[in-house]
Amino acid sequence: MKPILGVITKAAEGLARTSSLCSDDQSRPRVSGPRGDLWIVVLAGGRGTRLQSFTQQVLGTERPKQFCRIIGTRSMLRHTWDRALRLVPPERIITVVTAGQEEYLAEECLRGIPGTLLVQPTNRETGPGLLLPLLWIAGREPQATVAVFPADHFVWEEVRFVGYVRRAVEAASLLDQLILLGVEADAPETGYGWIRPDGPIADGPLADFYGVQGFVEKPDAHTAAHLYRERHLWNTFVLAGHLRTYLRLAESGMAEVLAALRPLAARLDPRATPVGLVDAYRAMRSTNFSKALLARHPEDLLVLAARGVSWSDWGDPDRIVRTLRRLGLTPPWLTGYADSRSFAEQEG
Repeated sequence: MKPILGVITKAAEGLARTSSLCSDDQSRPRVSGPRGDLWIVVLAGGRGTRLQSFTQQVLGTERPKQFCRIIGTRSMLRHTWDRALRLVPPERIITVVTAGQEEYLAEECLRGIPGTLLVQPTNRETGPGLLLPLLWIAGREPQATVAVFPADHFVWEEVRFVGYVRRAVEAASLLDQLILLGVEADAPETGYGWIRPDGPIADGPLADFYGVQGFVEKPDAHTAAHLYRERHLWNTFVLAGHLRTYLRLAESGMAEVLAALRPLAARLDPRATPVGLVDAYRAMRSTNFSKALLARHPEDLLVLAARGVSWSDWGDPDRIVRTLRRLGLTPPWLTGYADSRSFAEQEG
């Protein structure tokens, strides 16, 4: 549904107070959220099979990429937690992992695991993986605002990125729509999902908020070149919205998953898997949240264009190497890996 003018005006007034947080100032902001009702869900349950051979070669492990220290001393999950902690206190972070990944989390315990950890019995993609924590929050704070962070993204300008998330949260708290963060593209990338924005919804602080025409998932080279020329946006799957908006959309597009998980929500316990959850997941179909809900309901979405942010979904080795070289970053493994690739290409 489209927001009415009065609500847009109220949202613009709130966003005027937060827009300065998207500036170039990279000093560490206060560790508190823009709203006291904000929760952050960190999705960390993916299997990461696409990068297994790469991580085995350069890091000596086949663990999913969110648990890898690809650059520096922090895992990608730790980077994500640190971004979340710029917005909320630790007790308002919920991290979703999949059974069997607990061993990787043991290494994170030295620095502490913020908030609540929910372990799903198996990975059924982002639909159940997101609805599980949303229902957990609903049992504690039905009027909450929720932001969603995938745990396997690279972000260079962290403060600016978090500033955009603050703006999305502020807008979402005043509108009955989900806000997607769309990053300004710097190449005709074929491995990403793209957002086709509509016109801006208002002037002033809301000038970077657009309606959503639709989505294009992993386009061919010709289509990607067109999307890039038209200044469409990369889809980060970073979301912000009222809890009730997420659940309203789930009622229409993921009713079976919602019906299976809702009776178990009151019994969700981070210390033990509730009776029935394993059976529910076993009977559940894998459901992608973007395909099942977002792509089918563009009228219920807005996209905030995040400009001047170096963001990447590190889904393949070449993309990782390109990102590091563009930023002038040289982790210890990079030279040896590049040399081995060059040798392999010469041999081929």
